[in-house]
Amino acid sequence: YIYNMKILIFNKKDFIQFMQYNNIDDSNVESQDMMIISINKHYRPYCEDSFKHDVVCYFKRQHPNVLIMHFGDYDENDVTQKAKEGPTGIFNEYKARKLYKFIKNNKDKSLVVLHCGAGISRSGAIGSFIYDLYGKDTMTWEEFKTRNPQIQPNIHILKLLRKVYEEDK
Repeated sequence: YIYNMKILIFNKKDFIQFMQYNNIDDSNVESQDMMIISINKHYRPYCEDSFKHDVVCYFKRQHPNVLIMHFGDYDENDVTQKAKEGPTGIFNEYKARKLYKFIKNNKDKSLVVLHCGAGISRSGAIGSFIYDLYGKDTMTWEEFKTRNPQIQPNIHILKLLRKVYEEDK
């Protein structure tokens, strides 16, 4: 099977502008031929509450083609951050499995739009992983990097995603 998938990685501000410019929101996102991954640093039980204050989550509801996750840009061994953030702030195998399942369930989409705070490490790792799985049929690595020149993938996130992928084969 040949996948026809483009991957766009944004920082949070540019992600919101992209969504608003294209008039995509909770009312119509499910009709879009896209997979959206929203990486936020801090966990909020209800995005609706925090949305009014600091736009933690652009989407206020869950959708089959939208995944909202919360974790910081560090690894499981970073004890200082673990103490500060608690277990919800760490990207672990449970989150890797959840993310991988979401990606597999949406692999037929023609556009992947993802963001984290800066659009560099966390979303860079996830975007690189998706490129390795499904993007190579559509674009070369050079094209992927040209579209997303800012990325410097978080190795911990990439490693866990690859581990989950290998276990699924």
